[in-house]
Amino acid sequence: MRSMNLKRLKSFFLFDLPVNYNYIYSRFRKTHEKQHDIYASWPAEATRRQLINEYWINALWHYLLLFVVAAVVVLLYNGLLNGMCMLASVTLGMAAYLPLYILLYRPIFTGEFLPMLETAIAAYEGRERAWLEKCKQDQLSNRALVFLFYAFDKTSKANCLTPSDKCADLLHKIFGSSPDGIKKALELIFKKEKRAKLEHRHFVEVGKSFEEAYTILEAMQFDEGIQRLKELEQQFQRP
Repeated sequence: MRSMNLKRLKSFFLFDLPVNYNYIYSRFRKTHEKQHDIYASWPAEATRRQLINEYWINALWHYLLLFVVAAVVVLLYNGLLNGMCMLASVTLGMAAYLPLYILLYRPIFTGEFLPMLETAIAAYEGRERAWLEKCKQDQLSNRALVFLFYAFDKTSKANCLTPSDKCADLLHKIFGSSPDGIKKALELIFKKEKRAKLEHRHFVEVGKSFEEAYTILEAMQFDEGIQRLKELEQQFQRP
């Protein structure tokens, strides 16, 4: 741990830590996720602005560190400390910031830090999109969710399912899926004319939805629910 702290201090002194890609990506991820926990709609652009502000704060601390080191060296060399010497040191220190800003901090900011920050944001958002896509792939389809709920509805004798907006909205609140997609699935269950209009490719998709629902019911060893679902599936068979 001590060696790690010394390494970070050395990197900060050489001003290579603020432009280290791994450091920038880690800071972006931690800052963004922390803010996102507080504000659900917190955008990546807001985190980007925070990290830009952090860069200039680090640049200021880096300059102050150089100034203090230089002042200590001069003090040890001259062995003289008075008000005039202190005033001259502060004046020279303030004047020296402008050349460092032009020759060091600004070029590093525009030529290294910003491109690395944009790359880190793109990498983070790419991984986030990949994770969301995986979640969508793992999630049951709207139709399979309705079929699954149908099995529970029939076995419990609740009989609350209907092809209505109210029922679709209720299932939307339970599953978080699209109310329109849920209502279409409900209409397939309760409206024979809807099933009659299905094309061959739609029958294949419906069959996959039944398989998805069967997989869950079989994992639960819910035999009665499987039987109810088979009875429903028979209604989709064309004469």
